[in-house]
Amino acid sequence: MRREIFGVFVLMVAVGGSSESAKAQPARTDITAAVSEIVEVRRGYLKAPGVSVAIAGPGDRLLVVTDGSADPDAGTPVTPETRFMSGSTGKTFAAALILRLVEEGLVDLDDRAAEYFEGEDWYGLLPNAQTVTIRHLLQHQAGFPQFLEVGAFQRSFLFDRLAGRATDYSPQKMLSFIAGHDELFEAGEGHHYSDLNYHLLGLIAERAAGADYYEALDAYVLTRMTDYADEVIAANTVHIDQLAAGYSKGDLFGRLTGTNGRTTTQSGALRFDPSLEYTGGGLAVTPRALARFYADLAEGRIVHPDTFAVMVEAAADQPGWAPGETAYGFGFYVTEREGLGRYISHSGFFPGYTSNVGYFLDHGFAVAIQQNSDHGQDLFVRLREIGQIVIDHSPAMTEGSQ
Repeated sequence: MRREIFGVFVLMVAVGGSSESAKAQPARTDITAAVSEIVEVRRGYLKAPGVSVAIAGPGDRLLVVTDGSADPDAGTPVTPETRFMSGSTGKTFAAALILRLVEEGLVDLDDRAAEYFEGEDWYGLLPNAQTVTIRHLLQHQAGFPQFLEVGAFQRSFLFDRLAGRATDYSPQKMLSFIAGHDELFEAGEGHHYSDLNYHLLGLIAERAAGADYYEALDAYVLTRMTDYADEVIAANTVHIDQLAAGYSKGDLFGRLTGTNGRTTTQSGALRFDPSLEYTGGGLAVTPRALARFYADLAEGRIVHPDTFAVMVEAAADQPGWAPGETAYGFGFYVTEREGLGRYISHSGFFPGYTSNVGYFLDHGFAVAIQQNSDHGQDLFVRLREIGQIVIDHSPAMTEGSQ
């Protein structure tokens, strides 16, 4: 079931080009074989049915390697067009939108969030409501707990699922679960990863842009992608085109809420509405679109290069950060490792799906890897392994056009 692609894609010529046309291009069998060996699907307990990897090199150079099944029951293989739930890799898209709005003069990083919600009683009940800024939210420095840690959310989601009620919670509903909650720390004085930072950013973006989040994302960010923007779509419905069937190991909470096992129906619809993810994830993507987005972002095509530098350098502002340590910038982690150099990255989880994506700053390429399981290969390790393969085979991604 493995398919391999290597080719030069141009936006006006071959957006969404088929695997057959790509196979007509001369293949770099050395790098392709090395990546294939790393990500080969190994059948059995705790393994993913399918996996897809994309490497975006300089310019329009792209390599895609897939293996396994998008839907084992239907016998459908993973292809380059197969979508996976983005999970938290969607936060980088949301951060890019905020930085585009900064470039347009519609928001400022040091704006207090309260300025956008004057006269709205619900907002005043949030932790650090009067002191948190856009900068704090981008870096998870608002002092908000993660929603999965909050009893109010757990009870609501459990009871609604058991009663068969809708769980397509709005961002305001998600934020209401921490209303009256004590802050974990004063705004800007600590770091605690929470999707709710990004839920609040999404509402701010909508008010600044005068549009729904997904409309604003398309207008300010996706239209700047050089390729595959049409493979990034909103995950705000149970019906998502070309979505792989997900498989979740889950836990006791997952068993109680019915989110374990196969997370899509036999017709391909998700078994529960993903809308509550919003800007905390909120997208369905292909790995080649995810890798292309990271490359376009890092290479100055989504935001200005000076703006991207600010996104990276913000990691050094995390409380207690020391040189060489991994830290959260604006919408991604910044890491430095021997052999790999500096790179930005983000992982993603959604029941039945895991993702990881990174751009290797010192070498000029992006890697995205996704699988339709939340208990398969360790994608943190795979991202680094694939990155090292590309570095070791750098001529395959950097020599002239084929």
